[in-house]
Amino acid sequence: MNRPGLICAAIALSISFALPVAAQQKSTAAGGFEFVAKPYASGEERQAQPDLWIHEIRFKSMRMIETEVTDPRTGTKRRELFYYLVYNAVNREIESRSDDTDTVPVNPYDKDPVPNLLVPKLTLVSSDNGVRRVVEDSVVPEVQAAIERREGLKLLNSVQAVRRVTDVMAADDEAKGFNGVAIFRGVNPKTDFFNLFLSGFSNGYKLVKGPVTYDELKQLAESKQLMVNDQVWDGTAAGDWRAAAQVGDLFDKNEVPPPNAGISQWFYTQAPDRAGDGVTTWRKTLIQKYWRPGDEFRQNEREIRAQEEPRWIYRPDDESPAAPGHVETAGR
Repeated sequence: MNRPGLICAAIALSISFALPVAAQQKSTAAGGFEFVAKPYASGEERQAQPDLWIHEIRFKSMRMIETEVTDPRTGTKRRELFYYLVYNAVNREIESRSDDTDTVPVNPYDKDPVPNLLVPKLTLVSSDNGVRRVVEDSVVPEVQAAIERREGLKLLNSVQAVRRVTDVMAADDEAKGFNGVAIFRGVNPKTDFFNLFLSGFSNGYKLVKGPVTYDELKQLAESKQLMVNDQVWDGTAAGDWRAAAQVGDLFDKNEVPPPNAGISQWFYTQAPDRAGDGVTTWRKTLIQKYWRPGDEFRQNEREIRAQEEPRWIYRPDDESPAAPGHVETAGR
C-alpha cells in the first residue's frame, strides 16, 4: 500500500496546509519574543490521544550572526555566518475550535513510548529552483555564547533542553518555561525561500498509510481494513484529517463521493493494533515559512521575513532528505 513515488507527488501540494485558527500573534512578553504559536488540537486528536501535550512556542525573528569559530582539527579560527532562532517553550493548555464536536467514538492510540520527554529538533529546509537542502540544528558552544551575549538571555541548545515535560500551565499563567536556541550552519547563501520545522514540542502522532485512490479507500472500508474511526486526508492544502465515516460514501451509500475523489491521493490512519506493513509515523510539528529577498552578497538578517503564520502539521518521522525529488509534508 505504501508508494514512495506517489507520496512525494501528493505531499508537494500540502506544504501550505494550515490550521483554521490563528496561531501567530505579536507578543509583548519579556525577552522580546515577537511571535506566539499557541498549542492547538482538534477534537479528533484529543479523542485519539487522551495524553496529548503540546507546548506553546514563542520565538523571535530568524537572525544571523557572524563570529569566529575554532576548527577542532587544526585549532585555527575563522569567521563564519550562522542563522539562528531564539525561542521560548512552555507546556500550555490546548486550544481548540469552538465548533469541535465529540460525535466520533473514542479510538485511543497506544501511549507514545516516551510520552513525557521533550526532545527538541529544529530543521531548516530550503527549496530554491527545485533543489531541496536540509540544515539540522547544530551545537556550537562558541556561537551559542556569542548569541547569549547579543540577546542578553541564558539559552539552552537542543541537547541541553532535553527534559521531562512539566505540568500543564493555564493560558493566563505566567510560567516562563525555558529559553532555547537553534543554530544553523552552512545555509546556502543563495537561499530565497526556506521553512523551519520545530518538532519534539508535542507527543502528538498518527500512524499513516497511503497514498491510495478513493476507490481503494472504498475497498478498504468494505473489507473492514478501514474503520469508521480511522482518519482520512485527501493530501491537499484545502483538505483536513477527518473521521472516515464523515468522508463521502465510504460508509454511507446514500452519500456522494467528495468532489476531488478521483484526482486526489488519499492517506488514512491505523490504530496500533491494526497497523501492519507500510505504516509510517507522522509527528505533530510546528512549521514557519520564511522569505529572504536578498542575494548571496552582504547577507543581512533584516532581509529575512516570516511568511504567513506558524502552523501545527503532521510530518513523517522517516523522511529521507536525500531522496530524489523529495518534498516536505504537512497536514493538520
